[in-house]
Amino acid sequence: MKFHAKAQRRKENRKPFSLRLPLRLCAFARNYFSTIWAFIIFLCACIPTAQANTPTRVTISIPTPNEIRVEAELSSPTRSWSFRNAYAGVLGIAERVEDFHAISAAGQDAQAKKSAAGEFRSELDAIKITYTVKLSEPRATDVPYVSWLADDRGLLMFADLIPQDIETLSVEFKLPTGWTLESSLIADATGRYAVSEPQKSVFLAGRSLRKTSNTLDGVVLDVVLSGAWPFKEAEALKVVSTVLQKYLELTGFKLTDKTAIMIAPSPTPIGDGNLGWKAETRGSTVVLLANPKKFDFWRNRLTIVFSHEMLHLWVPNSLKLEGDYDWFFEGFTMYTAIRTAQELGVIDFKEMLNTLGRVYDVYMSHPDEQSLIAASEARWTNPHSQVFIKGMLVAFLYDLKIRKESGVKLTLADRYRELFSRRVAANANGNEAIIAVLDSAPAMSGFAKSYVENSTKLELEQVLPAYGLTLDSSGKKSQLRVSRDLTAEQQQLLRSLGYRN
Repeated sequence: MKFHAKAQRRKENRKPFSLRLPLRLCAFARNYFSTIWAFIIFLCACIPTAQANTPTRVTISIPTPNEIRVEAELSSPTRSWSFRNAYAGVLGIAERVEDFHAISAAGQDAQAKKSAAGEFRSELDAIKITYTVKLSEPRATDVPYVSWLADDRGLLMFADLIPQDIETLSVEFKLPTGWTLESSLIADATGRYAVSEPQKSVFLAGRSLRKTSNTLDGVVLDVVLSGAWPFKEAEALKVVSTVLQKYLELTGFKLTDKTAIMIAPSPTPIGDGNLGWKAETRGSTVVLLANPKKFDFWRNRLTIVFSHEMLHLWVPNSLKLEGDYDWFFEGFTMYTAIRTAQELGVIDFKEMLNTLGRVYDVYMSHPDEQSLIAASEARWTNPHSQVFIKGMLVAFLYDLKIRKESGVKLTLADRYRELFSRRVAANANGNEAIIAVLDSAPAMSGFAKSYVENSTKLELEQVLPAYGLTLDSSGKKSQLRVSRDLTAEQQQLLRSLGYRN
C-alpha cells in the first residue's frame, strides 16, 4: 500500500515584514528575468535565421538550341562550387560547364577560376554566379542519365546543371516561344518551383507536351508524352496505373510525392542491345527514352519497362538506406519485374522460364569471382558486373526456396512489405538491413550470407530439381523446363508461380 508523505511544518523566519518582502521580490525578479532570458535564448536557437531559410534563386534560360544559361543569386556568400562530373558510368559531365563568372556583393567580378573539371574557385566572396552548360546531342551511352537538348525538346536534370553545394533553390524558367514544362514538382503562383533536393529533380521541356493524370490510393500520377507515339497519353496512363497499383500492393507503402512518368523520343539512336529503349528513375520521376517508330507491341513493351523502372520509386528511392546495395535494387527488381509482367498477363510462365534461361547463359559467360556486395561497390568500374544478372537469379532462387520451405505461405513479395513496415531504420546500412530482412524467415537463415555476402557460384543444374525444374545447357541456349514427374509439393510450388499443366 502506498502512503502519502506526511506534511512537514515549515519554520518561518520571524524577521520584520519590511525586510522579507524586498528579498522575495528580488528573488522573484531574479528568477523571472532569468527564465525569460533563457526562453529568449531558446527561441533564438530554434528559429532559423532568414539567411538559412532563404533558398538560392535560380533562373534557367535557353538562349540557343544546344545550351542553357544559368543565373543564381546565392543564399550566402560563397567562394567555391562543384559540379557533378560522373554518374552511372558517364564521365566528363562537368566539362560542359563554360563561361563561369562569380559576382561579389559590390557588383565586382570575383575572379572565379576553374581549378579542375567541374571545380571553380573565386578570390572574393560571391553572392551571384552565372554560367553556360553546353547540351549538344548526347551519346547513346549518356542517355537518359544526363541533361540534353535536341530538336524541340530537352531533359533538364539538376544533378548536372546545378552546383552540388546548392541544397535548396527556387527556380524559374525562360523557355523558347511555344515551349512548356513538366515535372513532378508543382510551380507556385509566380511560376517558380521550390526545389528541396536538386540531385533528384527532373524537368521535361519542349513543344506540344501532352499530360494526363490519375490518383490511386492518394498517390498522384502524371503521364507526360513528347513526340509522336503509337499510343495516346490516356492509354499509357492506363498501363502505368496498373503497374503502380501492383507495387502499392506489393510494398504496402504509399508514395508521398507526386509521381511523373515522362516518355520522349531518344535524342540519339539506341542500339538493339538495349531493346531500343533506355529508362531512368530519379526521385519521383521515371523517364523513358526510345525510338517511337521501333516501339512496336507498345502495350506489352510499356508494361515490361515500367514493371522494372517504377519499382525504383520504392526501391531504393523511398527506403532512405545508405551504402551500395545495387544487387537488391537492380537484381531483385529485375526478377520482381518479370513476375509482375507475368501476373499482368504480358508474359506467361514459359516465357518467364525462357527469360531466366537466357539470363543464366549471360551469367555463365562472365567470371563470377566477387560477392554481390563487392560487385555493387564496383558496378560502374566493371563492364561485366554481375549485379543485374546474378542478383536476378539469386532473387529467383530465394523465391523458390521460401515458397518451398513455407508451403507457399511466404514469398519474396512478403520481404518487400517487411522492408516498408517501418521496422527498418532510416539511414541504416542498406546491405545489413536488407540481408536481415531476407534472413528473417527461419528457413532462409544463411541464404543471403552464402549468395550475397560470399562469392558462392550459382549452379542451377544442381539446385533446381528440388523445386521441380530442370536446366538443359546442352544446346546453344539453356532451357529451363518443368520436370516430368512432379511431387504434390513441387506442383503446388510451381502453380503458385503461374504454372498451369
